[in-house]
Amino acid sequence: MSDTILLVDDDESVVSALQRNLYRTYRIETSAGAQDALDAIRQNMFAVVVSDLRMPGMNGVELLANVKRLSPDTVRILLTGQADLDAAIAAVNEGNIFRFLTKPCPQVILRKTLDAALEQHRLQVAEKEILQETLTGTVAILVEILSAIRPAAFGRASRIRQHVHVLAAELNLPDSWEFEAAAMLSQIGCISVDPGVLKRYYAGEELDGADRRHLLAQASVGRNLLCRVPRLEAVAQMVERQYQNWQSCSHSGPKAHLIAMGAQMLRAALEFDRLTGAGRSAGEALAAMRRAEREYHPDLLAALDKLKDRLPQRTGLGETSEEYIPLNADQHLFRPIADQVVKSLRD
Repeated sequence: MSDTILLVDDDESVVSALQRNLYRTYRIETSAGAQDALDAIRQNMFAVVVSDLRMPGMNGVELLANVKRLSPDTVRILLTGQADLDAAIAAVNEGNIFRFLTKPCPQVILRKTLDAALEQHRLQVAEKEILQETLTGTVAILVEILSAIRPAAFGRASRIRQHVHVLAAELNLPDSWEFEAAAMLSQIGCISVDPGVLKRYYAGEELDGADRRHLLAQASVGRNLLCRVPRLEAVAQMVERQYQNWQSCSHSGPKAHLIAMGAQMLRAALEFDRLTGAGRSAGEALAAMRRAEREYHPDLLAALDKLKDRLPQRTGLGETSEEYIPLNADQHLFRPIADQVVKSLRD
C-alpha cells in the first residue's frame, strides 16, 4: 500500500519549499502542473494529492475531480487563497476533496492534515480489502454449494465463465470481474430445479410448459440469492436477465448498458453451450442462433463467429456426464449448507 504524497503547484518555488519542510517525515513527490500530476497518477499509486487551486489549463478543483476518477482511494486536499474560499467550499460539498487549506498554511496544521489524510487512506484501503475478501469468500461458498448439489450446473457455469471471459476481451468491455462472476453464478438458481429437468435441457430435449417455466425461474432464484451480497447488485441483475432477448433489454445509461451486455453474454454463451452439448458443431450452433438473431446482440454473434473454435465445448451429455461426477471431500462439506439453502427456497 502506497503512503506517498503528491504535491501539485505550477509555482516550483512553492512545491520546493513544501518538499524541504516535509521530506523528513513523509514520502513526497512533486508535479509542476495538473497534466504532469495526472500523468504521474496514471503510472503510480498515491495515498494523498495536495493541489493548489489556481493553475493554468486546469484548476485544482478540476484536477482533484480527475484524481477521484482515476484513483478513487487517493485522498485529495486543496490549497487555496482567502479570495477562493467559495470555490473551495463548493469542492468539499461536491465530494471532490477531503479537506481544503488556506495559504499560507502553518506547518503544524499542514502536518496534522496530512496525518489525517494518510489515516483516511489506510482506512479506505483496509475497508476495501475486507470487503473484497468477504465478497470472494461468499462467491466461493455459493459456487461450492452449486458444485455439491448440482454438479452438471456447476460444470456448465465453469464453461460459461470461460466463454464470457473470451467474449468480454474480444469486445473490449470494462469491469470483466462482474461479467465473470455473473457467469460463474449464473446457474446458482439451479439448486432449486429438479435434476431430471436439467438433464433433459442440457441434452437438448424440448421441455414442456411447466418444466420450462421451472427452469427459467432459476434466474430469479439466483437473483434473490445474490442481491443481498454487497457489490453483487449488478451481477444479480445480469443473472436475473440471462434469458432476456436483446431487443427487450433496457439499457439507458452506462451502468444499465453494462448490465444489459453482461446478461446478453450469458444468454449467448448459455445457448451456444446448450446447442454444442446437444451434439451440434460450433458452426451449426451459431447458425441456429443466427436464425433467431433478433434475440441476441449483433456484436456478440459476430464475436462468437470469430471465437467459436476457441471456446470449450461438449460433444454431448453422455460423454461428459457431469451429472454423475462423484463429490470430493470439500464438496461434501457444503452439502448441509446446500440442503438448507434449498429448504429456505421452498419455504
